Amino acid sequence: MKILANENVFEPIIQLLRQKGYEVISIRDSGLSGVSDDFIYQKAVTEGLTIVTMDKDFSRMVRFRPDRCAGIIVIKIYRRSVDETTALFQQYFEKLEEGRIQRNLVIINPDGVRIRRYRT
Repeated sequence: MKILANENVFEPIIQLLRQKGYEVISIRDSGLSGVSDDFIYQKAVTEGLTIVTMDKDFSRMVRFRPDRCAGIIVIKIYRRSVDETTALFQQYFEKLEEGRIQRNLVIINPDGVRIRRYRT
């Protein structure tokens, strides 16, 4: 799975994903900080990438259809330290099978994981 990490994703989460063997393209490291959500989405669609973001706007399936890219993971863990957020993300992400992410919207929050499938 190739991942496009939005600029708001904590660096330890990006490092964790890379340690797990995923190819991660970081918006921040690519010099693309400040690009629009639409640009990020189109890049993911064009290149077949899974978006990982902390931007809740990406949970709007009508605007950002997860079936057109490789999937969207929205980390909705707010008001926690970077370490706490990373630990919660790791706990839930490790339980996810890649097939459940593919072309779906995955929301990770402090209570667990929700998976939403786009229906046409």
